[in-house]
Amino acid sequence: RDTHHQMTTSHPKLWRAGGPATHGDIHTELTSFWGKITATIDWCERNYVFSSYIAEFWNTISNFAIIALAWYGLVQARKYRLEMRFVMCYLSLMIVGIGSTIFHCTLSYAGQMLDELPMIWAVSVFLYAMPTDAFREKYGTTVIVVCVLYSAIVTVMYVQNKDANFHEVCYGIGATTIILRCIYMYRENSGMPQLAQVLKFALACYLGAFVLWCFENTFCTLIRQFRDTVGWPVDHLTELHAWWHVGVGLGSYSFIVFMSMCRQIELRESQARIRWKTLAPGIAIAYVYKSAP
Repeated sequence: RDTHHQMTTSHPKLWRAGGPATHGDIHTELTSFWGKITATIDWCERNYVFSSYIAEFWNTISNFAIIALAWYGLVQARKYRLEMRFVMCYLSLMIVGIGSTIFHCTLSYAGQMLDELPMIWAVSVFLYAMPTDAFREKYGTTVIVVCVLYSAIVTVMYVQNKDANFHEVCYGIGATTIILRCIYMYRENSGMPQLAQVLKFALACYLGAFVLWCFENTFCTLIRQFRDTVGWPVDHLTELHAWWHVGVGLGSYSFIVFMSMCRQIELRESQARIRWKTLAPGIAIAYVYKSAP
C-alpha cells in the first residue's frame, strides 16, 4: 500500500486534492527541505514549484494578507481605544494567519495543527466578543464557559481522530453562528447605512472565498489540467485556495469592524464613525474611527 496517498475511513493518513501522487511528486517531496508530508491534507497547489523550502508557494504567501489585515486592525483598535475583546479578535486572526503560513510552507502535521486549532479558538474569541451588555449580565459566564469547553473538546477530539472533515464541520458551526449573529446585530442597528456596507462586504468576501475553496477541492484534477493548458501567468492566478485566504482574511477583518461599530453604537459613542481605507483601485477596507481618540 502506498501510504503517501491512501486513506481509510477510520484512520486518515493523507488526502490529496489532486488525487494519488506520482513517483515524481513523492521524490520531490522527499528531497525537499521539509521532507515527507506528515499533514493529513495536501491541497490542490502543486508542491515545491518555486523553492524546496516552500511546499505550497501561493498558499503560503497569501496568508500575509491575513496577517497584514489583523495587524492593521490591531493598530486601529489600540489607536482608537477599542475594548480588549476586539484586540483579542485581531490577535486571534493574526495567529491563524501565522499558523496557516507555517502549515502551507511545510505541509507538516505540526504546522497543520498550528493552522487549524487556532481557527477553532478564534471562532470562540469572536463569539465571546459579540454579546451586548444586557446579554452579558445574564449569561456572560455561561458564554465564556461554553466557548472554552467547545474549543477544548474539539481540540482534544481532533488531535485524537485526525479527521479533517470533523474539523471543517466544527469550524463551520462556529462560523455560521458568527454570521447569523452579525445579521441579527444589524437588524438591531439597521438605521446606519455604512454598517450595512461593512456587513455586506464581509459576507461577500467570506462566502465568496468559501465557494472558491469548495470548487477547488471538488474539481482539483480539472483545475490542474486547465492550469497546465493555459500556462503562466493564468495558472498561478487560479490558485483558488490562496484566494480563499485573501477572502477569508478580508471577511474576518470586516466582521470584527462590524462588531466593533455595533459596540460603539451600544455605548452611544457619538464620535465613532466608519471610514474606508483604499488599498488599491476599487478595493477598500473599513475601520472604526473616532474624531477624538
